[in-house]
Amino acid sequence: MTEDDNEDQEGLFKEAMVDVRPLKKANRSVELRKPTTVPDCTLRARRRAAQMENKPEGAALSEAWIEPIEPEQKLDFSRSGIQHTRMRQLRQGSLPIQYQLDLHGYKIEEARELVSDFLLFCRNEGMQCVRIIHGKSHRSANRQNTLKSHVNHWLRQLPEVLAFCSAPPSEGGTGSLLVLLKRRV
Repeated sequence: MTEDDNEDQEGLFKEAMVDVRPLKKANRSVELRKPTTVPDCTLRARRRAAQMENKPEGAALSEAWIEPIEPEQKLDFSRSGIQHTRMRQLRQGSLPIQYQLDLHGYKIEEARELVSDFLLFCRNEGMQCVRIIHGKSHRSANRQNTLKSHVNHWLRQLPEVLAFCSAPPSEGGTGSLLVLLKRRV
């Protein structure tokens, strides 16, 4: 090819592209909204009321024996009635993550309160897909006492949680969970 041929092809290309507009970038996650400031006592009262509404009297997040979870073990849970397509979307990370909670550095009791408050807040705000980052606990000798094991145990008990699974590697991998919440009625 000569230099004139290159210039002709470049001119033809530019002429063909005159009316073409670039595609808009499709961000995978929605911009995260900051929560409105709600007094701690109000959040606790709301959570207790919601728990009493959905559970028999005296029921709370059980701390009975908790199944030990290995750091790299993938978690996957869904209630009956969840469509396979919806679960596939959750596993692939194709649902927009509307909010997230990072539990790094929290003790188990603090984390339990945070998870409960977080999920109640998200559901009240109409969010459906959220991420909970629990970490992998590589340094923990007793696997039953890891946040990952506890979060897995707690989420299975909460009726507002329809499904959850380990995030794809691009979204945190086995150190975080994508959680699908019931729609607010």
